[in-house]
Amino acid sequence: MIEPKCSREQDALLAAAEAGTLPALMDAYLQECRASREESKGAKHTEGSFPNLAGFCRLLGCGISSAERLRREHPALYDRLCAILEDEALNASISPNLLSAYLKRRLGYGEKQEAEGVTAECEQLRLVFEHDILEDGK
Repeated sequence: MIEPKCSREQDALLAAAEAGTLPALMDAYLQECRASREESKGAKHTEGSFPNLAGFCRLLGCGISSAERLRREHPALYDRLCAILEDEALNASISPNLLSAYLKRRLGYGEKQEAEGVTAECEQLRLVFEHDILEDGK
């Protein structure tokens, strides 16, 4: 079992990010998931072997709200963790429906991207469509 080194009052995810130990904790979590997959090979259900953000937060003793705080306060580190979890998800042997739901709901693929660089001083917004959806030119 991985034990984060922080007090109960602290947010374990943020504390690990600030201490620089979050990548190592993620690697250890992934190793545990891989080991449980190997142990349950051939079993009908492989509970706990799919690495995911909620499982990682659970391991650290925090919730998804901590991951949201990490996204706001350490966006580059959060992006790195999401890339790791995306890679693990894409290489996992799970159903496409579960994969799609996980990517949309937990890793943000279902969210619309906000326009970057738009400020209050902008008077116009220019939209450029790369193709005509009706293909009739109108």
